[in-house]
Amino acid sequence: MPAAAQIPQAQASDSPAGVLAEVKGTIEQWRQAYEIRSMDALARLYAHEAGLTVVTDGTLQVGWVSIEAALDARIARATAIRVRIKDPQVTALGPAAAVATAAMAREITKGATTAAENGVVTLVLRRDDAGWVIVAEHYSYRRP
Repeated sequence: MPAAAQIPQAQASDSPAGVLAEVKGTIEQWRQAYEIRSMDALARLYAHEAGLTVVTDGTLQVGWVSIEAALDARIARATAIRVRIKDPQVTALGPAAAVATAAMAREITKGATTAAENGVVTLVLRRDDAGWVIVAEHYSYRRP
């Protein structure tokens, strides 16, 4: 797994095409971090602040502390995670902010049981000194 986006400001692109490429790279890192079940890799991709929000299937979590605990529990319980992202649509909101929406399929295996989710994920990202970080996430999926 490559390290989380570490784009120095001098090398970061302010062009819309550059922002799109950087954000898509961060989304790929996020996907890979789930698949290798690395809490360290995931943690580097989220804003560690009280305003961070994550909504999954109608459940709201606010603030890095609660989201970190939920991510850690999800990773710790899983014996395998597979995430597929299809056709991400990224909109640059300027040189340091973007919103991305994509179809996402996630399979989480716990022992002999695999739960499959298919839905849409929306990520709001902000570029800071370390690179792009997630400041809001929303994932809704169809029930089997």
